[in-house]
Amino acid sequence: MQVRSKMVWGGVCVAATVLITCIILMRGQQPRLNILVITLDTTRADRLGCYGYPGAETPHLDSLAQRGILFERAYAPAPMTAPSHTSMFTGLWPPEHGVVTNGQTSLLPGIPILAELIKQVGYHSAAFVSAFVLQSRFGLSRGFEHYDDDLSTASPEGDELHRYRDGKFVIDSASRWLKKSTSSPSPSPFLCWVHLYDPHEPYLLHPDEFGDRFDNQPYDGELAYTDLLVGRLLKTLDELGIRDKTYILVVGDHGESLGEHGELTHGFTLHESTLRVPLIVVDPRIQSPGRRVTQPVPLVDLFPTLLNAAGAPVPPEISGRSLQPALSGQPLEPRTCYSLTDEPYLQAFWSPLRGLTTERWRYVRSTRPELYDLTADPSELVNLAVTNSDVLNDLENELAIFEEKLRLRSGENVELSAQDRRALESLGYTGGPARAALDLKGQKELPDIKDMLVHLNAVDEAIHLIEQKRFDDAAVILEPIASTVPNFIRARLNLGLCRMIQQNYEEAEKWFKLSLEIDPHSDRAHDMLGFTYLKLQKLDLAELHFQELLKLRPDSETGNLFLGEVYQRRGDARTALHYYTTVLRINPGNRAAREGAELMHRALRSP
Repeated sequence: MQVRSKMVWGGVCVAATVLITCIILMRGQQPRLNILVITLDTTRADRLGCYGYPGAETPHLDSLAQRGILFERAYAPAPMTAPSHTSMFTGLWPPEHGVVTNGQTSLLPGIPILAELIKQVGYHSAAFVSAFVLQSRFGLSRGFEHYDDDLSTASPEGDELHRYRDGKFVIDSASRWLKKSTSSPSPSPFLCWVHLYDPHEPYLLHPDEFGDRFDNQPYDGELAYTDLLVGRLLKTLDELGIRDKTYILVVGDHGESLGEHGELTHGFTLHESTLRVPLIVVDPRIQSPGRRVTQPVPLVDLFPTLLNAAGAPVPPEISGRSLQPALSGQPLEPRTCYSLTDEPYLQAFWSPLRGLTTERWRYVRSTRPELYDLTADPSELVNLAVTNSDVLNDLENELAIFEEKLRLRSGENVELSAQDRRALESLGYTGGPARAALDLKGQKELPDIKDMLVHLNAVDEAIHLIEQKRFDDAAVILEPIASTVPNFIRARLNLGLCRMIQQNYEEAEKWFKLSLEIDPHSDRAHDMLGFTYLKLQKLDLAELHFQELLKLRPDSETGNLFLGEVYQRRGDARTALHYYTTVLRINPGNRAAREGAELMHRALRSP
């Protein structure tokens, strides 16, 4: 009997082992979900139908919210495209990954990034981005097998930094890739990232789609157009029969002020309008879809959440935490959301901003700190910094401790074309990445952005007038600002530009010299002051400033070209030829350099 009992028990054990093995094998054979990430540029949460906005025409996004989980309070780490996307795909705050502004630095090699980690567990991947600031040169392409950042269909209007292609071209490319990637009998799961820039200013009206419905609300019209594009992409999933096999995450990268708090667009303030973004997750495995999560969550949490969705390991040294518990219906632990912007400092040496958002409060560190009770005052109209000093001090201590724990990095400098650099300079980026305010001390004496926004908006208006060649009208706006507003180099540079174009070189010299008093390392000021001295026949001073320019930017086309002209005027053909030849190495199509080089060759050959 005892022998028989052992035999029966042994048989049970064998059967159990076989059953467990079968379950494990069956789980291993279950197809993993595809992952589709859709990032919506410049999209406020409170302007979508699913977030309660009555004027919205966003049925496709609203439908996704009904089929998934909507996060009511998702916050961007910065009101800028590149820093925010980099945080989403690395799980790090901007000071930790080093990309704190648009168009100047690239993500450092070696920092773990989403596409690379998902590739290691068998996913193939592609990205389709629509804007210059997300091109592959800025580091987010790492790990993607296909990275479509082709801007050949972009409008030629506007500055280079804000070049983008209509989302319809992005959706066309993404749909073609999806059809091709799922055409094999047993395709691997995919990661597909689609970025739509259309809600960004300038707001187009799209009369073919909406007639005149959004003539008075063009931003809402752009969101309606973006929703149509999302609908087209979802239709592709349906046609391929893979919607119920695809994990879909839709998120905004930052919001838009639309004039609130004195800011016309975004980048310079830390408010609900610029930080609170939509976040919708549709997981076909979710039980009870249509739920809403009310706790504040930062976008750094998307990185581990997406890795969990793919079954990929999560690196230990990140700041994000997975939102998977919330997707499963469990409560999230309280979370403080950190945010920053260095744009005031990068553009005018004004105080940068650092902030914390909690369940109830928003605190912003600046020259004049801000404190808002988001429960009682969701529009942030009443600054309680003076009357609630205890709360402010507690949050400042929390912010200081938080920042002490950050491992600061600086992104890699990006090689930009002369056209790219001119675009950055026209927007006020005069000193480059070294000017980043990550660890700025003593900021209390710097001007506060709340006092400066009116001047910033006025200079933007003046720049539009310069583009229309209305130089006198622009100068009327710029002169009092350039004369009185502290540190606003952009006003002085553009006033000098007006006078230079008008051939009033003595006046231009004055404003460029005053610009260098603000920032001695402004390559644009040295460039234009050198040109001004060239026109004034002051060759020694022109050479001095062009040489300073080349110290800052050895690949400067204009610096080398005009140094060639300086030496040509002095009769030094050999040195002039050196500079003209340097220009042709930088840009073989530079006609002035080619003609100068040919002239110097003839001068050197003549007896």
